[in-house]
Amino acid sequence: MNSSFLPDPTELYEDAAQFEPVPLLRHSYQLTVLYTVAYGAVFFTGVLGNTFVVLAVWAHKNLNITTDYLILSLALADLFILWICLPTTLINSIFTEWLWGQFFCRLSTWANASTSFASVYTLVAVTADRYLAICHTLKYNTSWDREYTKYVIFTVWFVAAIFGIPNWYNYDLIVWQEGNYGYRLCTSQTDQKLYFLFVNLLLAFIVPFILISGLYTKIFITVSTHRSLAVDARAREDRTKLRVATMMLTVIIVFACCWLPLYCIFTYFFFFADQRSELFKITSMVKLSSIRPIFQWMSLLSSSLNPIIYIAYSHKYRRAFKSIFANALSTILRRHSRGGKSTATISMSNFGTEPTNLGGAASLLIEPDGKQIERSTSDC
Repeated sequence: MNSSFLPDPTELYEDAAQFEPVPLLRHSYQLTVLYTVAYGAVFFTGVLGNTFVVLAVWAHKNLNITTDYLILSLALADLFILWICLPTTLINSIFTEWLWGQFFCRLSTWANASTSFASVYTLVAVTADRYLAICHTLKYNTSWDREYTKYVIFTVWFVAAIFGIPNWYNYDLIVWQEGNYGYRLCTSQTDQKLYFLFVNLLLAFIVPFILISGLYTKIFITVSTHRSLAVDARAREDRTKLRVATMMLTVIIVFACCWLPLYCIFTYFFFFADQRSELFKITSMVKLSSIRPIFQWMSLLSSSLNPIIYIAYSHKYRRAFKSIFANALSTILRRHSRGGKSTATISMSNFGTEPTNLGGAASLLIEPDGKQIERSTSDC
């Protein structure tokens, strides 16, 4: 295909019927199968893991956990990415043409921009939550409650939806001619350099990570100087807050590592590549055929890794995971043994491992072993 990063507007046509049928696949069958398996693995593990997170946090209305509300928001953003952005990205990577029509062309680009923005600023909110909990405990207990958390989540999603609107109007389904072929493409009708620079790169990546880096620097300075909590805080509460802060820092680092290569390659092609050079022609061809699908896969991978990080850091998360699946498996077996009668149902209040634990599985994420704790520490 044309080596230009964006199609030349003079090569756009409204009707593809006049052209010869284009090849179906961009790559060999082997590479197509490899991409499909890799993207499929991310999809299934991510949907399963994030659905579990939503179930665990949302199951009980009596949970007043600010951090878990933010984790719930992050899981929902990941589910949107996995259900909308991943399939369209895979289709665009393995087929030579866009096959989903104009509406999904615009929807996928809007959803990609909006959910990515919501994800990164939810991470900023989680970092701010941890900063106040560790560095300003008394202020945190009086100011950052569940109602304020809901307001923060709503604001993040509302602003994210607004920042994705330009993609909805700028992207369209067009036909791009090359020789006797007419390729139907989902592409921007305008120069995306300024939008990429100020929205994607600056507002959705550099600024949030500067904020996150600054807040975590203050967190670990406070911890190292032993000024982390209120004077009456217990040692268990200290460890809980630090463990959650470390867990969420891991989530943030993984997010940055997964998205950084994609931002780097787009930054290079937008701003630093000499389009007249042979190097640009070679790297542009490689980008279109191989590198971009790999880097896009890496960015999507971050949506499936968060639940794994929670399980790796929290034995309570592991217990909740096992409890949910044990109850589900038990119900399936009972239904099967009764001839398919739907007399056995899963009671959400029985997800907990202890009969007296009213919080169920979700409370296992945020409470120390078998003990109720105060709101200031029920954020794990």
